[in-house]
Amino acid sequence: MPEAKKNQKRRFVRLEVVLPVKYRPYTGNPIFRGNFTTGRTSDLSSGGMSLMVSQPLTPGMKLDMELELDEQVLPYLVGKVIGGSDQMIGGVSRRIEKVSFAEMDQEAEDMIMKFIFDSQRKLARKDKKARS
Repeated sequence: MPEAKKNQKRRFVRLEVVLPVKYRPYTGNPIFRGNFTTGRTSDLSSGGMSLMVSQPLTPGMKLDMELELDEQVLPYLVGKVIGGSDQMIGGVSRRIEKVSFAEMDQEAEDMIMKFIFDSQRKLARKDKKARS
């Protein structure tokens, strides 16, 4: 008898993953040279991310963001800070900001979705091998 499907409560599939992100206050310029800050994702979806940062960000603030999916795949995104909290991760206090994607072109969305589904497929294969 097949297992009952779990209802997806989120609008977007979310992947726990740590990736580098360059960000700065919104300028609308997708070129990242000079003044920017680097953070790391703690999770990612095509609708937003949780971003580990060194300093708290202001809720409602718009950000220019460059997400490093790999060395060659660096989509430009415009994010909006939803809010954040301090959390203990690996025994270290970290500031985690929730960021929704306010503007994203179709190519960037496709890159993120491909990355998430490719990563999930790799994890499923690894899990299947571990159970064998």
